Amino acid sequence: MEKEKDEVLWQNEISANKLQAVGLLVAVGVFFVVLIFVELEIFYVYRWDKNTINMTMALIELLMIAGAVLGLRVKFAKKWLKYVLMIDLLLAFGMLDMIFTYTTSILIVIPIILSSRYFSSKFTIGVSAVTIVVFFISSMLGAFYGIYDVNNLQLEPGTVINMGNETWIADVIDTGGITVDTGLMLKNVLIYGFFPELLETIIAAAVCVTIAYHGKRMVLKQKTLTEKTARLGTELELATKIQADMLPSIFPAFPEREEFELYASMNPAKEVGGDFYDFFMLDDDHLYMVIADVSGKGVPAALFMMASRILLADHVKMGKSPAEVLRDVNNAISETNDNHMFVTVWLGILELSTGKLTAANAGHEYPVIKKPDGGFELYKDKHGIVVGGLMNAKYREYEIQLEPGSRLFVYTDGVPEATDKDNNQFGTERMTEVLNKLTEAKPDELLKGVRKSVDEFVMGAEQFDDITMLCLDYRG
Repeated sequence: MEKEKDEVLWQNEISANKLQAVGLLVAVGVFFVVLIFVELEIFYVYRWDKNTINMTMALIELLMIAGAVLGLRVKFAKKWLKYVLMIDLLLAFGMLDMIFTYTTSILIVIPIILSSRYFSSKFTIGVSAVTIVVFFISSMLGAFYGIYDVNNLQLEPGTVINMGNETWIADVIDTGGITVDTGLMLKNVLIYGFFPELLETIIAAAVCVTIAYHGKRMVLKQKTLTEKTARLGTELELATKIQADMLPSIFPAFPEREEFELYASMNPAKEVGGDFYDFFMLDDDHLYMVIADVSGKGVPAALFMMASRILLADHVKMGKSPAEVLRDVNNAISETNDNHMFVTVWLGILELSTGKLTAANAGHEYPVIKKPDGGFELYKDKHGIVVGGLMNAKYREYEIQLEPGSRLFVYTDGVPEATDKDNNQFGTERMTEVLNKLTEAKPDELLKGVRKSVDEFVMGAEQFDDITMLCLDYRG
């Protein structure tokens, strides 16, 4: 675990090195503008002729460019790099502060702000301390070599200073014989120059140390969340595979049987879904089929789906009729259904020798039947209550006589309730129209055709619900 923490903090340090290198290059651009202003005499520095200041500014820019290039050469992945980059930046800012005394105090907070990106409180505190030292030295040197401030001078009462065209007060001092009290000047530099910068540093340091502390916690927390998300993704992939493996997926399902052909599909809206289908031979002459839709989505629905599928299969294997199966499974689920989940179920048992289909419906969609000489039509069977909805609920079963050439199509509400971007639903009427265009298609082609029509209808809108379908072609 500690190794993983060190790795994520190291990757963060590399990112912070890159950011600091970018900061150096931005400063290079700013200093270049300052150099132009000096050339245009918008800025003027006493005792610094244009050539001298141009050379000094060029040196500062080369210093910062060298730091950025060094970072690039080592791919920003050296432990010592952050110290080199920060010293580089502090030296450059210190030299600029020395030249343009009193006009560049804001520079003192920039290194501290950049240091907070390393998310190390110790490093930010260290940078703050070094920054104070560097700017103290630059303030002292600036008093002698930078811009003079008349407020820092000790002048005799009655002294008249004629600025005229003089470049700065120092020229008047040199030519007028005015005496400068060095001690008082340094004292005033501290009071009016360095102490305000020190206050800025203390405030910035307090804020940035807090940012660095919480930033480190945030990075480590994000690392934990990322690991949990990755683990959850792996578990969901496994759950998807388990769910898919639980459903019959080998087609054609019964290649040795000539009496019928059957095909089914399930497309979950999320990684795992609540829809399911199932079918198997109860004996040599009876085919069990079920399609169901669990309330809700995602993992809870998938778990409920698996339990429901197993219960339905177990009870039908006991020789019970469809209505009895729904009744007993409903009671089994309702007895321990603290989360109030439910499942809609259509369940049918087909006697292959006669074509007699015995079915029961627990709040599910109407099945669609096609007779040999007709088209697909909704079969509006009688619905019972959803499974898990009420203890001791009663269910009715019914019979449909399938003749050779008949077809059965059952589905979940993900088909008719598929919604486009304008909130229009696909609907059972449109679904029936699509089915009647595919009367000659094989069961697998029919399901693919319906799914294609649904996709074309929604036009890229997000799939809201699981889409599950089953088609039986009874040949007799």
